[in-house]
Amino acid sequence: LVLCALGALCLVPGGSCDNVSGAQMQRDVNSALWKIYEEIRDPHLKELSETYDPLSGHYDDDGVSAKKLMQEFNDNRLLEQKHWFSLFNTRQRQEALMLYDVLEHSTDWDTFSGNAAFFRARMNEGEFVYALYAAIIHSPLTQHVVLPPLYEVTPHLFTNSEVIQAAYKAKMTETRTRIESHFTGSKRNPEQRVAYFGEDIGMNTHHVTWHLEFPFWWDDAHENHHI
Repeated sequence: LVLCALGALCLVPGGSCDNVSGAQMQRDVNSALWKIYEEIRDPHLKELSETYDPLSGHYDDDGVSAKKLMQEFNDNRLLEQKHWFSLFNTRQRQEALMLYDVLEHSTDWDTFSGNAAFFRARMNEGEFVYALYAAIIHSPLTQHVVLPPLYEVTPHLFTNSEVIQAAYKAKMTETRTRIESHFTGSKRNPEQRVAYFGEDIGMNTHHVTWHLEFPFWWDDAHENHHI
């Protein structure tokens, strides 16, 4: 992941970054998304995940979204970690958007990063990644944060199991390897003649990012659309 060294202090209309540098914000985001299925490794975020109280944050909705999500969490109603997440599962999408609302309504970086760390350690990984990406794209607090491409965060969603297995083998044997990704379709199916388009990692990354910029669930209740 590329750490974008933004030295200028964050000046956000309607919000505050409390003199947190752009570089620190970028580091926090990169660290939160690093090895998403493992525990947080960054000491600062690790401490936040253990000590931060979402109900103590600063919000422009008086903490309504945070209270709602915490109630769902305390009632054990959220999807567990290490389970598949689908945006088209209504309940799972609602859970992801609960976290999105908490992050979107955060008015300073301490609140935003504290919530990100807290729920990174507790919510389903797929829901967390979706909510964090959507919030960073749309929140005025994070206009200068550069998101890593999703194929770096969730590579298993952009290629097949053979590629993942080959990469795992290369890692375990510490062997430099060039892995060729073969298309999964059959030449017997005429539609697979354009498989290079449908399975291209770059095109799929653009496609999913576009839908994060302009999500189908968007309505007038979701503000701060800074595109």
